[in-house]
Amino acid sequence: MSKFPSEKEIRKMSKILSKGIASRPLRKDASPADKVKHRICEKFVIYKNSNPITQKEMAKKLGIDEALMSKILHYHFDEFTIDRLLKLLYILFSKVNIKIDVA
Repeated sequence: MSKFPSEKEIRKMSKILSKGIASRPLRKDASPADKVKHRICEKFVIYKNSNPITQKEMAKKLGIDEALMSKILHYHFDEFTIDRLLKLLYILFSKVNIKIDVA
């Protein structure tokens, strides 16, 4: 049985979690373009989590500033076009396959 965290542990985690911007979930009524952007951002997150690279190093590799990298990694993609996100994705992956399904 696990014990409830102490007040000190709760304050410590609260401080950690309050730093930076939070990841934005995809809205249920998201537009098709926002769904595509979300899927592209997801690939950046997967890349970062699968490789020993910091957000700063990733930004440098992509030629963007760290603030923009943070927005991508937290799904704050409003100021990005699909085209721009794809161009950045091509820098990380030599091969990108794009599939469009019609339902």
